[in-house]
Amino acid sequence: MMIDINLLKGAFDLHVHSAPDIVPRLLDDVDLAKLYRNYGFGGFIIKNHYSPTYDRAYLVRRIVNGIDVFGGIVLNNSVGGLNPRIVYIAGRSGAKIVWFPTVDSINERSSLLNWRGKPNPPAWAKAQLELYDRGLLGNALSIFDEDGRIKPEIDEILDIIKEFNMALATGHLSPNEGIQLVKRAVERGVKKIIITHPEFPTTRYNIEQQKELVNYGVYFERCYESVLASRADINDIVRAIRETGIERNILSTDLGQVHHEPPPQGYVEFIEKIIKHGLTKEEIEIITKENQRKLLY
Repeated sequence: MMIDINLLKGAFDLHVHSAPDIVPRLLDDVDLAKLYRNYGFGGFIIKNHYSPTYDRAYLVRRIVNGIDVFGGIVLNNSVGGLNPRIVYIAGRSGAKIVWFPTVDSINERSSLLNWRGKPNPPAWAKAQLELYDRGLLGNALSIFDEDGRIKPEIDEILDIIKEFNMALATGHLSPNEGIQLVKRAVERGVKKIIITHPEFPTTRYNIEQQKELVNYGVYFERCYESVLASRADINDIVRAIRETGIERNILSTDLGQVHHEPPPQGYVEFIEKIIKHGLTKEEIEIITKENQRKLLY
């Protein structure tokens, strides 16, 4: 099916990977911005597991007119891990999202060595194994201390996120960690919270957990890459959107991998599949534009 081109005008992708990166990417920041603009999108957010993207985004906005490009910071070891200093710098520099640990989370790290020797491991696993072999991987990261309490620096980070009105994203924390982080964030006054790809295998929140989190005003980020990689079924995603509410969901791609289609094309395909499975154009407007604007502006 062909979607109405007006559905793309102003749509926003909050989760895209582009070059430069230590992981191979399909497009660089500038070419990606031009492509999203040509499709009619309002903008996108660059994500990188290893380096800040808010500074890159500023330069892209200067180079490519007619589209909003933003960045953020992922709290992995390459930026100091659970590091309030980098979060403050990010806030001062215009970052829109602070992702909690992804590839360096204790949740994701626990299965890293299982990829060694397997055919065609994902690019991120190759990068992590290279760092491991060089002794540069660092410790696995958790929001909890050895006694199971939330670390003091987490409160510092949450307070800075609130101060600069950034969005908190749960990254690749386990559902248990993610739920406890959300509760603490709400206690500290954080207003914008994103549950990162709740269908992803290592971050999969069951529907009961998702319904619980609705009470904390979170947004669930449904990512097309999980569908393309057969990690999630489109029927389950649509069902979860229905059960958690249109007003609590956003569509993103999590694309940029060299073996997938360009992210804007993936976003269009995602919309097409979701409409085919029962969502209306009015509901698509909410989960591609309205909810994103609440998180960004």
